[in-house]
Amino acid sequence: MTIRFNVEGKSPLTPGQLDSIALAICENLKEQQSVTIGLSVVSSKTIRQLNRRYAGNDYTTDVLSFQYNSNDQAEILGDIAVCEDIAKVQAREHHQDLKSELSLLVIHGVLHLLGYDHQNNQQIASLDKLQGGIMKVLNYEYRDFKW
Repeated sequence: MTIRFNVEGKSPLTPGQLDSIALAICENLKEQQSVTIGLSVVSSKTIRQLNRRYAGNDYTTDVLSFQYNSNDQAEILGDIAVCEDIAKVQAREHHQDLKSELSLLVIHGVLHLLGYDHQNNQQIASLDKLQGGIMKVLNYEYRDFKW
């Protein structure tokens, strides 16, 4: 598997950091597809608008994923919007640096685009295990999330 991020606007994560995230995901999943994923780092206001418009939820959130095509052969898999404002708050709360928090949110968004979810305990455990493994490859601490 190969992942290419198409960054829209500015991102606190460098192209090299995004390449490292993509490689760590690919090493853990061992899938064959090659995909492009759009990535936007947005404000609290923007993520709330996106969440309201596309998910019907009128609140800010840390990450949203928008899948374009469920076909496994699709080259453009979807878009991820990450809220930098929320990431900063969560990084402080969890005693992490911003780069680590943003990396986790990008990983979480990519896994959603690849079909992983957290609607029940089994899915939560599977997603946590994957995220933990990917964060370990990146040499970041990982804390279990209660999505």
